[in-house]
Amino acid sequence: MAGRHRRPPEPEFPADADHRLRAIADQRPLVEEGVVLLPGSDHPYLYRTVYQPDGTVQHSLLRIDPGPSEPLESPEPPGE
Repeated sequence: MAGRHRRPPEPEFPADADHRLRAIADQRPLVEEGVVLLPGSDHPYLYRTVYQPDGTVQHSLLRIDPGPSEPLESPEPPGE
């Protein structure tokens, strides 16, 4: 009687595998930048992801400070 064997699960690639492989294939960094609102936050963030040709990834996230609550007044033109 032959034993029953399960097929091993297919390997899952990281969600950013396309970008990593492109940087490796082109032998130059690939940069992705944008603005995002994180879940549960009402403050926008700038993000930057750099995929290096050696397969490493660098992530940067910077919170954007809100501007003034009141509009800024225009300075008086000189000479008036």
